[in-house]
Amino acid sequence: MTSRIHSVVVVVSDQEAALAFYTGVLGWVKREDNQMTPDYRFLVVAPPGHTTGICLGPEHIHGRAAPGIDSPRDSDLYLITDDLRADYERWSAAGVRFDGEPEPMPWGALGARFVDPFG
Repeated sequence: MTSRIHSVVVVVSDQEAALAFYTGVLGWVKREDNQMTPDYRFLVVAPPGHTTGICLGPEHIHGRAAPGIDSPRDSDLYLITDDLRADYERWSAAGVRFDGEPEPMPWGALGARFVDPFG
């Protein structure tokens, strides 16, 4: 039986820049950093105190688009914060680009969508 999820791969074009974004801007921590082969670095980040993380997977290993599709794959990552309005202000000031200000979602929660420039 599965006991927990370790990580989910987010394909990135630049692991160092993505690491700086997740740790420097979002305030996450680097959980794992292992050079598996000369051209593959296994790099995982997560919110502080959490065991499930994101593997910042290099596109030269994980690919950028599905076979036969010219555009990059789309994926969504849903985050929960303790104070979305405060995080919105802090992340906006740090250069994070949002689609709009936080607003009520149909299910009642406050939500906002930002663009991950690397994944």
